[in-house]
Amino acid sequence: MWHSRTGASAMAVELAAGLILLTAVSDAFGLASVSFYLLVLGVPVTAAAGLICFARVVDAVNGGRVDALGRLQASLSGLLVAGIVIGAAIRDPSIAAGTVPPEAKGVLILCFVVLIVQALIALVPFRRPSRAKRRPARPRSSLSR
Repeated sequence: MWHSRTGASAMAVELAAGLILLTAVSDAFGLASVSFYLLVLGVPVTAAAGLICFARVVDAVNGGRVDALGRLQASLSGLLVAGIVIGAAIRDPSIAAGTVPPEAKGVLILCFVVLIVQALIALVPFRRPSRAKRRPARPRSSLSR
């Protein structure tokens, strides 16, 4: 059976996308302090999304599967967290002046690109093993020969 990658990680990525979009809107209106605090709020949201993606990879490995797309998704989540932290750090000195540095806008564009790639990866279907393949082998006693 084919499934898509949805659930908690999708919701966390959607929340991160919403916060990044709101940051871009507040940049357009010249609200530098609001943009900064939206990015600060985005750090735990994107970190949670990354941890959920990483947990799925660990579950796949423990189940005996290799999930290359899941690993890529988890790596991109880490890149997204780094981008948001760097974007907030770049904006911090400019809050008092009420301006947004051009580097901060570039980092925000990078975050959008990462989110788009994550969304495209989430649309790729993957095949889950059938129930018969997922059952662990029964341990045999050395006395049962």
